[in-house]
Amino acid sequence: MSEKAKWAGIYLLVCSIPFFFYFLPPLSPDIISHKAVANSIFLVPYAGLILIAFLGWQVNQTRIFWTALLLLAFYFYLRSPGLFIITETGRIETLQIVSVAFPFALCVIFLLKESRLWSDLSLARFLLSLSPLLLLICLLSWAPDPYQKLMFWEAPSPVQAASIPKLAWVATGLFLLVVIYLYDPKVKNFLVALMATFVPLLFCIQVSLLSGVSSKLPTSFHIVVAFTTMTLILLHALLRMYWQKVYLDPLTAVSNRQAMDERLHTLNGEFALAMVDIDHFKKFNDTYGHAEGDNVLRMVAQHLAENLGDRVYRYGGEEFCVVFEKATTETAKEMMEKTRAAMEKRKFTLRGQRKTGYSAAKLLSRRSEGRGKKVHITFSVGVASSSKIHRTPEEVIKRADHALYEAKEKGRNRVISD
Repeated sequence: MSEKAKWAGIYLLVCSIPFFFYFLPPLSPDIISHKAVANSIFLVPYAGLILIAFLGWQVNQTRIFWTALLLLAFYFYLRSPGLFIITETGRIETLQIVSVAFPFALCVIFLLKESRLWSDLSLARFLLSLSPLLLLICLLSWAPDPYQKLMFWEAPSPVQAASIPKLAWVATGLFLLVVIYLYDPKVKNFLVALMATFVPLLFCIQVSLLSGVSSKLPTSFHIVVAFTTMTLILLHALLRMYWQKVYLDPLTAVSNRQAMDERLHTLNGEFALAMVDIDHFKKFNDTYGHAEGDNVLRMVAQHLAENLGDRVYRYGGEEFCVVFEKATTETAKEMMEKTRAAMEKRKFTLRGQRKTGYSAAKLLSRRSEGRGKKVHITFSVGVASSSKIHRTPEEVIKRADHALYEAKEKGRNRVISD
């Protein structure tokens, strides 16, 4: 199971919390019976969404910033419905419009290129994200019959007053496609979490529609629980982004040198380290270009992570370090040999070969000659473990480096232990 799939499952499990309180209503009054709790619990989503907006701005993700502000505005509306009757017919139509406009707005926000917060593009993104809301309001006011057919695909009926429009499910499905197919690793985890929050969000809208214009305490409590759940999920996803920014190598997506250093300082007892170096990497870069070299680094890192899990760290350049806790040299060597042998069987497909001594036009045509060519990538490994003499990670790394040098001297594509 991939990391994203694992967290998506966890988020969906957390999203069941609002359902729990809704279908066990006796719990709700008991929880908020205390005056201090009743007067402060509704502030939690406000504080959390403001924090999400601030943290999104700090990591240069204005898309997260605007998403948090939209959720903040929606929560404020649900908590104070009398202040915002944006249609002539009232709150029910407003909720139905928001259920459609919000996923469309998110599609606009995340499909447009990232930009600085105080820029024309950022302002245009925000204004465009509001356009579905404004268009639906105008359509309801000026052409109610086409509005009805667009939202529900059928003639008006009393049941529609307390149901989410069919167009909202289409808009939600469209946003799901954006989450699946948008290639932007910086916000991918946040998008997965945001998609999961649609479960409590749509539940919250449905509960509000069923309650009509009522402001009974249980309904208010369910709104607070739903938005608190959403806020916690999005905040966790954003903190994971911060963690990745600090501890993940942006090129290879495996843990970086800083994460390795911190892990090494926690090691105690017996452990083994393996130093991995890609064979003939400089020659490969000179022949095929640095872009292809980066692709090789990604492929090797992915291969190591698939076979060795979270033990893998990028040490620097074309070198990786693998940490084996509570393991002997023999155990580590055996695992590295299996990983090396599997790598030897894989083929790397070139996207284009670099040539020298040509004009720009000829260079472009020559690059296409190597496209599709398959080459084998191998690596050499040096393994060492702690001992009574060499106890510190720094000493073990030096011994593993020495073994790696020996593997290179003996012909590469092999595992040598110190």
